Amino acid sequence: MYVVIVGAGEVGSHVARILVDEGHEVAVVELEERLARRLDSTLNALVVHGSGVSPVVLQRAGVEKADLLLAVTAVDEVNLIACMTARKYGGSGLRVVARVRQSQQVAGDLSLSAQDLGLDALISPEEAIANSTMEILHYGGTGEMREMAGGKLVLIGMALGADSPLVHETLAELRSDLPSESLVVAVHGHEGVRIPTGADRLQVDERAFILTTPQNLTELTILSGQPWYYVQRTLIVGCGDTGLALARKLESEKLTSTIIEKDQDRAELAAGLLPRSLVLLGDGSDPEFLRNRIEEGQIDAVVVLLEDPEKSVLLGIFAKSLGARKVIVRCDKPAYGQLASELGIDAVISPKRAMTDAILRYVRRGAVKSTLVLGEHDAEVIELRVPDRPAEPDLVEKALKDLSFPKGALIGAVIRNGKVFIPSGATVLRPGDDLLVVCRPEALRKIEELLA
Repeated sequence: MYVVIVGAGEVGSHVARILVDEGHEVAVVELEERLARRLDSTLNALVVHGSGVSPVVLQRAGVEKADLLLAVTAVDEVNLIACMTARKYGGSGLRVVARVRQSQQVAGDLSLSAQDLGLDALISPEEAIANSTMEILHYGGTGEMREMAGGKLVLIGMALGADSPLVHETLAELRSDLPSESLVVAVHGHEGVRIPTGADRLQVDERAFILTTPQNLTELTILSGQPWYYVQRTLIVGCGDTGLALARKLESEKLTSTIIEKDQDRAELAAGLLPRSLVLLGDGSDPEFLRNRIEEGQIDAVVVLLEDPEKSVLLGIFAKSLGARKVIVRCDKPAYGQLASELGIDAVISPKRAMTDAILRYVRRGAVKSTLVLGEHDAEVIELRVPDRPAEPDLVEKALKDLSFPKGALIGAVIRNGKVFIPSGATVLRPGDDLLVVCRPEALRKIEELLA
């Protein structure tokens, strides 16, 4: 696939590196010369210095042969015009996707859809973060959760306590201890994310990523050695566009939220848009103000959505020390995020990662139905469908143990006729099966080709 990316900021450069690692052809357009030079020296891709709204610049980037254009600069207007320009000068099969901030959608019914603008998709970073946060709030254990396969499966990133019976035994030995249709597919430790083998042993303070069905969540949380509870009351620190999007989602599920916002105009706007929420005017980064809200409000979860990663992590740690059951912080610095997890923060939301997950849904095509990045693209969880006539006929004729499945990849679950099961070496795949595969970046291209 040939992909043109307009904008070499954190999101654009991160997506570019992922696509290059997977063997795609990539061209990046960047207006700021310093960023363009830096990316050109570190990325095996075409980097074009210039404006993404210029037809000449887009043609230099090869838009006429591109399969996909992603406009992900920090300026909505630039992204929209870049997509419209690409639509005019690109080929008939070109897909165009623009990053647009949530604030553009506050007008409700007055907002424009992607179809209204002639685009294939609009991706909101605030909406992406809010969606990730809601999935974590839905999970009553300590850690994170993402729904997969339309809710038939969930992937939980489960923090392991010292009392967990899952630690110290090999994964092969643990198979009998785990609930049915559950499998450890990845482990996040001090050295990043690894795809385990049966000989691996889980350690205290590691995070085990387990594919399972929703009905197994309570049992797995008990096995983690951590407490289980349902989140009913959420405290949101910071009511920017992300906080507003999250509060709206909570209200749609009739859950209670309290919002702390220090800007009076913003607080008044939020109060007018959120009839079921309590909006407090105050500084959420003030520890004493936060202490009073947690101690008085019987809060189940605290979500810190400040722009400053240091403040977010420190406030999250402070909230945890005050007895908040679940603490989620926004942080886009991997080192801080790792520290936060080690110090007891339940989940760290990375805006870059949330946006990357949302964007990659539109990059993937063919058999791939959805995707989820683990860590800093250490591994990826993808949902694929076995085609009626796969390029490799052996895929639906031989048992898995007899297939030359790519190294660095693991089939975690199979969904057949709506039923979920964990495959064994004797399993023979069938056309129409949906697969949940965990893989290294270098194995993804081979998997896509295998299932083409």
